[in-house]
Amino acid sequence: MPLILALYVLALVTFATVSNGWGPLHHDMTEAWAWGKEFQLGYAKHPPFTAWLVGLWFAVMPRTNWSFYLLSGLNVGLALAGVWMLASIFLGTFGRMASILFLMLTPSFSLWALKFNVNAPLISTWPWTTYFFLRSLETRRIDFSLLAGLAGAIALLTKYYSLALFATLLLVAVLHPDRRRYFTSAAPYLTNTIGLLTVAPHAWWTIAAGFPTIDYAISKTEFAAEFARATSIKTIASAIATLGIAAGSYAFAFGKAQSVILLRNSVKATFNVKNAWLTCLAHGPLLLTIAAHVFANARITTGFLLPAFFALPTVFLVLSRADVNVAVAHRLVFCVGALWLAVVAASPLIAYYDFAFGNQANVEPRREVVVEATRLWNDTFGKPLRYVSGEVALATAVTFYSSDSPSYFIHHKPEYSPWVTVAHANKEGVLFICRESTDWCIGSAATYAGPTAIRSTHEVITHFLGRAGRPHRFVLIMRPPG
Repeated sequence: MPLILALYVLALVTFATVSNGWGPLHHDMTEAWAWGKEFQLGYAKHPPFTAWLVGLWFAVMPRTNWSFYLLSGLNVGLALAGVWMLASIFLGTFGRMASILFLMLTPSFSLWALKFNVNAPLISTWPWTTYFFLRSLETRRIDFSLLAGLAGAIALLTKYYSLALFATLLLVAVLHPDRRRYFTSAAPYLTNTIGLLTVAPHAWWTIAAGFPTIDYAISKTEFAAEFARATSIKTIASAIATLGIAAGSYAFAFGKAQSVILLRNSVKATFNVKNAWLTCLAHGPLLLTIAAHVFANARITTGFLLPAFFALPTVFLVLSRADVNVAVAHRLVFCVGALWLAVVAASPLIAYYDFAFGNQANVEPRREVVVEATRLWNDTFGKPLRYVSGEVALATAVTFYSSDSPSYFIHHKPEYSPWVTVAHANKEGVLFICRESTDWCIGSAATYAGPTAIRSTHEVITHFLGRAGRPHRFVLIMRPPG
């Protein structure tokens, strides 16, 4: 397992670095850094764990694209190790291998997870939380109970969506054959106590800050019902469809036995009440997410479903009593190896195609304009750039790519960036960066910067393998120090 995971992480990082490393990081990733470099108990949009993780990572690693993708890859490796441990409760070595190999063929544990935003750590925290919880449920041991509470708290501090996992695990406990012994033991109360104690500092911050993260979560339920429904249906259908390659690989690996396995899984899942807790474990996160849309009008996006299928292959193998032997394992290894060798080999072509014909947001010369903006500030004022504001994607890119590593200042809502006061930002000066086409950003920046502001427009072009990209124009507005 360690060798398989190491090779898989290497393949992921290589693919990401070659196919995307020449361009700017996704703005969710640079925003995570902009928050993480300023340690807080919470942030304007989300709980703090993802930002903490990114901040700690770049405290010891260079701020480069490949380094960020390495963090993404290691997170996937940790997630698959958690699935391995979860599967070890039910399955032997080859069954555990089949569980993680299935997930390697899904975008949730590969391509989608390379964008290290607030959803990405869920794929690693959910399996480990579930593993410790099930071990606590079965053994009622203190160590597993405490670890379940700690892992669950980390999952909640990553994103409040982890409440869907908690509801699933509660149903699992209620349906489990050992539920009486579990709920009459100290285990669940130890788990909840350590979880609440771990979350308490963030809860205190949330109350003191006026519940910004709660307001942001609620805002995801305020879309028009028709729009939320269309988006959610499309997302759910696409997420289920992405399991097709992995399901096809299982069909190839099990050969003629696949029909018997499918029938046995369906019968056991549908008609055997004793296995209801396993069915809930596999499908609970998805069904509860759908329920959040139906009853609360939550708009479901791809990020919501990133960790939703982590227990699916394990439960499928358990309920079907599939004979996962060495031949089956070898066939699955062949499928994973063939797919990822092809993907890695094609990564230079993907990079060139994306640059030439892909989404313009992917080729926007953010790094180039950051270098130009930093040089302009240093030449104009003879001092390092300390604060940057403007459009989120551009301003947070400055915090990541600038050699001065400035802090992100949210000038229109200063309470969202409490690591700097308005007075101190005005004393040190602020650089505002906007796309030329965004009048709202330019107008807001010009109003804040005042009559002494220095404004300039820059046209920047990305070059890749001798080809020039489309020119992009940016407006830089500098409020002088003092």
